[in-house]
Amino acid sequence: MPAFLPPGEEGADSYEGLRWQIARAEVRRVALEAGADEDELFGGRVVVDVGPGPLGFPDACPARVSIGVEPLAERFREHGLLLDGHAIYLVAGAESIPLVSESVDVVVCRNSLDHVVSPPAAMAEVRRILRPEGTLVLSVDVDHPATSTEPHTLTLATARELLGGMEVEREEVHDRAHGGGGGRRVAIVARRPAPA
Repeated sequence: MPAFLPPGEEGADSYEGLRWQIARAEVRRVALEAGADEDELFGGRVVVDVGPGPLGFPDACPARVSIGVEPLAERFREHGLLLDGHAIYLVAGAESIPLVSESVDVVVCRNSLDHVVSPPAAMAEVRRILRPEGTLVLSVDVDHPATSTEPHTLTLATARELLGGMEVEREEVHDRAHGGGGGRRVAIVARRPAPA
């Protein structure tokens, strides 16, 4: 049984079915990292995934509106790597998200912050698009050497600094990074403060 399947669920017979199972597993993984139930965290909300890649989180997310901000989305579509779900994909970088300020309930940024051109600019955009009391679910590798695909080496301290005044509700540091390049992984759930 593949590791992404919940106990008792059989692997699908088709490639498309397996892709959907992987996408649903990604939604469960993000909710687990946030310490929340996926329906409570995402259900009925506007959710943005920054840098989802072709894993399918935006399509499988039980949000009212699910958006993937992915500069490679058009290439993924051309090669049949996107699922045929309800998600909207914006072909844009995280440093300039084409959404109205304070229009998003939840932003997921899982294993993408060290891939962007400018982590500070990306996090400024995340804070801009989040509604007051909106939630950020951030999971990023820290303390790993920079590579061509992960050009930024973040530390736990810089990851916290990038939150820019958001209120941390949960933080877990894991000894194992997302990738195999060393370092650790930090999972942070933070909330944009309500106006004073």
